[in-house]
Amino acid sequence: MRRIIGLLLILVSFTFGAHAQSWKQLNVDELFVKARKTAFEGNREEARAMLNEILDRSPDYFEVRVFLARTYAWDQQRDKAREELKKVLAKSPNLEDALSALCDVEMWDEQYNQALATANQALQHYKNAEDFLYKKAVILYQLKRTKEASAIIERLLEINPAHAKGNQLKQNLKAAGLKYIAGVIYSADVFSRTFNPAQYLSAQLAREFSWGSAIVRMNYSNRFQSSGVQSEIDLYPRIANGVYAYLNYGYANSALFPDHRFGGEVYSKLPKSFEASAGMRYLNFGSGNTVAIYTGSVGWYVKDYWVSFRPYITPGNAGSSFSSSLSLRCYFQDGDNYLGITGGFGFSPDDRKVQSSSGLSTEGIYLLKSQRIGLQWQKTFTHQLFLSVNVNVSRQELSFDRGNYVWITSPQVTLRKRF
Repeated sequence: MRRIIGLLLILVSFTFGAHAQSWKQLNVDELFVKARKTAFEGNREEARAMLNEILDRSPDYFEVRVFLARTYAWDQQRDKAREELKKVLAKSPNLEDALSALCDVEMWDEQYNQALATANQALQHYKNAEDFLYKKAVILYQLKRTKEASAIIERLLEINPAHAKGNQLKQNLKAAGLKYIAGVIYSADVFSRTFNPAQYLSAQLAREFSWGSAIVRMNYSNRFQSSGVQSEIDLYPRIANGVYAYLNYGYANSALFPDHRFGGEVYSKLPKSFEASAGMRYLNFGSGNTVAIYTGSVGWYVKDYWVSFRPYITPGNAGSSFSSSLSLRCYFQDGDNYLGITGGFGFSPDDRKVQSSSGLSTEGIYLLKSQRIGLQWQKTFTHQLFLSVNVNVSRQELSFDRGNYVWITSPQVTLRKRF
């Protein structure tokens, strides 16, 4: 067996070595063409070996070094990308491709102040360059400097009225100037047996402020042959650059909702396009019946995708329960257009549809077993309209018949308008 493994290793080494020797026979321009093709096929480690071979022969082949930097940036190795680009800019401070690549690296790493400095440096030498004008507008937009971003976009569109990304950003900037969003949400739970369908209706109004945003909401529920209303307010204050909070209070005078609902969570951006949060929810059902829920999240943005994991821990005298959810979204155009899928297990303790009339104590409800999966779709239309459609399917343990389950199909439609 050892001999066989040894022979295989020798064969692999010989094959790779022969392959490397084959491309080492190419001149630097031919090798650069091959390296680019290899990188775009996804074999970036091999491509970087070729690019470094070129740079060993021709250290000042700047186009090669810039492309090497981009391959590092694509693989989240932003510091290595900066190092290569600084080598280029040290010898050729105004090289357009290098400045463009460095601007991209800083933007992808969300270092917007550094990105702005690079864009300004480039525009000193390439005053009407569409690439740098667009990038500067995007950076200013991310920095919430919308008036300056709008002025840059107007300048870009005077040069090229058909600039597709510029026109899209112009629309986004107009939307950013609108402070209110009104919305209506309708959803239902359709049970496979035992229960009649439950229905939910929510109306909300959101407003942007200099310190963050606020949402006021009225929730209506009709289920278990009973109706109830809950009022809520959400606050999202900014604490520092990349750090914000979620605060919630809800009040109801109905068995279908907690008498009082409190929520708090702190979110923070992390390196490598990660975001994390930690917080809790507190539900008060009166008569000393309370539930505390500890939660948090870890999210990761990669290209046009967002992945998020959220656990819930609910301690109690009947035993602690654990539930979690995993979400994946694919974005189109911008953050308002996406397709997503969610899944999870355990009773959702942060769900406003508390089954306090289902036969168990409020605390016991969270020990019920449940599995769920759902699809999400959201699209923006003209006149700042947003349409969201969600469909979730759950397998829920019955509170009065432990060990037996009911299937629940839950469609939800949301219509919102920004004004």
